[in-house]
Amino acid sequence: MNEHKFTGKADNYDKYRPSYPDELMDWLYKNTAAETVADIGAGTGKFTACLAQKPWSITAIEPNSDMLEKLRSNLPEITVVQASAEDTGLAAKSFDLITVAQAFHWFDKERFKTECQRLLKNGGRLAIVWNERSKTGFEAERDKICMKYCGSFHSGHVFTGDSRSDGDGDSFLRNEYFTELEYFCMDYFVPMTKDAYIGDILSRSYALTEADEHYEQFLTELNAVFDKHQKDGLVTAKYKSTCYLGRL
Repeated sequence: MNEHKFTGKADNYDKYRPSYPDELMDWLYKNTAAETVADIGAGTGKFTACLAQKPWSITAIEPNSDMLEKLRSNLPEITVVQASAEDTGLAAKSFDLITVAQAFHWFDKERFKTECQRLLKNGGRLAIVWNERSKTGFEAERDKICMKYCGSFHSGHVFTGDSRSDGDGDSFLRNEYFTELEYFCMDYFVPMTKDAYIGDILSRSYALTEADEHYEQFLTELNAVFDKHQKDGLVTAKYKSTCYLGRL
């Protein structure tokens, strides 16, 4: 895992990344009967905060120092550990459930699986969660600008950084990674002000920063897309919230 991908992006990530639907949390709670949860790659605690709505004992694991500082500030009641996903240093057979939200694509998948098998109690499960962004409407125009300016732009998840599709990722999780699987999926709509729309983009690992040569042009074109599609000062971003819940 590259722990420096989000250095300098924690503020935007914390302010502007969307949360997760209550229906997903209810589904996880109902279908796992878990008591102890490890949220790995927790970032600033977006998903951890959703987990904390349920009476679970939660440990959050995050390697990046900037994100970790926000995580600790946001959720002082949660046990927080600075460690990589592949080597958490946590005690074996400690957790009923491991969750990974918006982070699995950064992990060494086989090493992470081995670590999960070590951490999970007998019968324990892993939940891999994403808010997948729409690729239609204003989102398609936004992505075209990101593709133009951001050399490492990607819109997929499981196989970020290579040429395999979202469909390949779905097949990999269903047919190779898990031994048994339950699946959750729902559309999730997030109204965004211009600040939230820009902040969400700037929180992405591939987004330009102020130090980059074409940063101002990047922002100008993104702002133009918002202005074209906004209604009463808002655009509505469409996400597909998904969860792969299974045994390894």
